[in-house]
Amino acid sequence: MVLRGAAVFVSLVLFGAQAQAAYEKELGPLANTVSTQLLKGWNVKQQDGWVLLQNFTASESEQSLSVHAGQPPETGRIISAALGVYSEKPNASVGITLGNRAQKSICLLEISANKTVNLFCTEGDKRHNIASVPNLAKLDGSDTVKIIEVPGAARFLVNDQKIGEISDIPALGAEVGIMAYDIGTFAITGFNIDSNLNTQLPPRSETGGTAPTSSGSGSGVDASTPGTGPLPEFGNDTVRLISVYMGLVQSILMHEFGHALIGELQLPSTGPEEDAVDVYAALQVVQPTMYPDPNKEVNDIANGAATYAALQWYYSGKLSEMKGADTSPWQDEHTADLKRFRNMFCIMYGGNPSVFEPVAQSVGLEERTKARCGDEFNKQNRAWRRILAPHTRVGAWHPDGEVPANTPGAPITAVFEPSQRRVGNLLANHLSGGLKGYIQRLGETYVMPRPVQITFKDCGQLNAWYSPREGTVTMCYDLIEHLAVMISDIEMKTVGGHDTPPEGGAIPVSTTGGGSTGGDTTSAPASAPVAKRFDELEDLGVPQTVMLFPAPYKGATPNYIKKAKVIKTVDLVDMLKTEKNILLIDTGGLRETLPEAYSLVDAGTDGSTTDRFQSALNEWLMDKTKGQRDVKLVFFGQSMQERTSFNAALRAGTLGWPTYWYRGGLEAWIANGLPTVTLK
Repeated sequence: MVLRGAAVFVSLVLFGAQAQAAYEKELGPLANTVSTQLLKGWNVKQQDGWVLLQNFTASESEQSLSVHAGQPPETGRIISAALGVYSEKPNASVGITLGNRAQKSICLLEISANKTVNLFCTEGDKRHNIASVPNLAKLDGSDTVKIIEVPGAARFLVNDQKIGEISDIPALGAEVGIMAYDIGTFAITGFNIDSNLNTQLPPRSETGGTAPTSSGSGSGVDASTPGTGPLPEFGNDTVRLISVYMGLVQSILMHEFGHALIGELQLPSTGPEEDAVDVYAALQVVQPTMYPDPNKEVNDIANGAATYAALQWYYSGKLSEMKGADTSPWQDEHTADLKRFRNMFCIMYGGNPSVFEPVAQSVGLEERTKARCGDEFNKQNRAWRRILAPHTRVGAWHPDGEVPANTPGAPITAVFEPSQRRVGNLLANHLSGGLKGYIQRLGETYVMPRPVQITFKDCGQLNAWYSPREGTVTMCYDLIEHLAVMISDIEMKTVGGHDTPPEGGAIPVSTTGGGSTGGDTTSAPASAPVAKRFDELEDLGVPQTVMLFPAPYKGATPNYIKKAKVIKTVDLVDMLKTEKNILLIDTGGLRETLPEAYSLVDAGTDGSTTDRFQSALNEWLMDKTKGQRDVKLVFFGQSMQERTSFNAALRAGTLGWPTYWYRGGLEAWIANGLPTVTLK
C-alpha cells in the first residue's frame, strides 16, 4: 500500500491493527532481529504493509535493528527503505544506519518529526555533522531513504535528493540497519540490501564535494515566489532552470573564491590575477562532469551548469559585439568577455571534450584550439593543485593534499539574505541548501587561517567581490538576475526575462551536451618469487581515489584502485604462467623492464579520464591487442612511490579493459630475484 496523504498516515499510526508474527516483507534481512534486539519500553506491530516501532514512555531512547552485512562488493550495493515518523517531539526520528560496533562508529541518515533530514557520523564520543536539510521529508508515507555504498565510500539520499557522502571511516563495511529515536511511532517498510548494481562514487568537484544542486524537490519557480522583477523560468524545465542558476552562481562564486584563496593563503600569482581565478573557476566547474553520477538528472544538471558557467561570457561578448563594443576598456583588469569564454571553455573542453563538443561546434571553436585545450587543462590543473596542496587536507578526492585530514582550520560559511527581487528569493528560499553544503565543503577541503563568510544579498549594482580587509565574499543577487535574464532573452526569446516574443532572432548556440600482443603467450620468469622482501600492499597513508595524480608523479600510492585489481609479484608470476592473453605495460621510463613488457610512459599522464588522451590510449591498446578486448592488461612502474602506473591502470579500467595494477613495480620484481631485460 502506498500512502499519499498526511491524514492517511496519521490514521495508520494511531489506529494500528493486530501485528503478524513475521516481518520479512517489510524488514527483509532485518526481520529476524526484532525478537532479539527489541528494547524494553518499545513494542512492534504490523499494519497495512508497514512495521511500526512504538515507544510511548522511554524518552530519548534509541531502538536499533541491525545485521552484519560486511564490505559491499566492488560493484556496490544499495540499502533502502520507506520510512515515516509520527511524534509530538520535533526531534524524534527514524533512519538507516551504517555501523561498526567494534570501532564504536556509526553513521545515520534520519528524517525527523519536524520534516528535517539529518546526516551525521559518530566515532566514540565524537560527532561529525555532515548535512541538515529542513522541510525535505513529507511524512505522508512516501519518504524513501537510500544509501549507495561501494568499498570505502557511501552516498546518502532522501527522496532521491543527495544529502551527503562519506569515505574512509570505521562505520563503513560492517553492520547496516535502522534506528528510531525518542517517543513516537516509527514506520518502516521495504528495507532491502541490493548488491551487484554497478554503482559509482558520486561526482566530486575539486573541493571535495559534489556540484551544488537544488535543496528541495522541484524548482521552486511559481507565482508565490516573493519579490519584484522578472523570474526567468526556462520553460518550467527544472533541470534546465537549476542548470542556469547554479551555473551562474558557481562560476561567479568560484571566481571570487579564487581571489579569496590567493588573498587568505598568500598564494603566488605571477600573471593577471583575474585570468588566474577564471582558470580556477573553470577547473571547479568542469570537475563534476568528469565523474558521472548514476542519476541521469544529476549528470544533466552538472553538465548544464558547467555549460552555462562559460556561456554567460559568450553571450555577453556576442551582445557587445553586435553593439559594436566587443572589447573591454584597455585599462580594465578583466579580459574581454569573448576571450574569457575562450579561456574558460578551453579548460572545460580539455577536461571533458565529449560533453562539451556540441557547444564547441555551435560556437565555432577551431580544431587547432581544441587540440591545445587538453594541454591547457593539464597544465592549469597541475598548477592549481600543486599551489593549493600545502593548504589542502588529504582525502579521497585530494590524494595529493599535504595537510592531515584532521587539521583544524577556520570555517567557510554562507549567508543568504532576504531579497527584494524574485530571483534573489529563488536562490535564498529554494537553492540555498545545496549551495550552503557546497560552500561548507570548501572549508573542509582547505585549511583557512581565518573564517571566510560568503554573503548573498541585494547590492544595487551588478557586481561580486572579495574583500581582503574583511575576509568576505559578496555575491549580488542583482548580477545573477541580470545574467539569467540575458540567457532567457537569448534562448527563450523573452524580453527582459518576461514571456514576450522579442523582435529579431537569437544568438544560435546549442547547449545540448551533452610486451606481447593479444593471442601471444608471454613467457613466464624462470623462477617464482622465493620471498616477499617488503609489503607490496602496505598502506602508505594515501586515501582511495578516482583522481589521476598530477605530474611529476612522484610520491606514495594508494593500496586500492577502482576499475582495476591490485596484484602482487606472486600473482603476476602465476598470471604469466597460466594466461595466454596478457599485455605488460611499463610506465616507469627506466632502461630496465620486465621480459616481454612494452614501455609506454605516456599511458600514465595526468588530466582526466574523459580527456582526449583516453581515446588515444584506447587506440594504442586496440592496436597492441589486435582488437581483442579480453586481453588482460598489467600496468606497472618503478615502485610504490611512482604514480604513473596508477594513472594508467585507472585510465584503462575506465575504458572497460580487464585491468591489473602491479603496484610494487620493477622494485618489487627485482627484490624477489626475478630477471629483467634492457629496453632496445
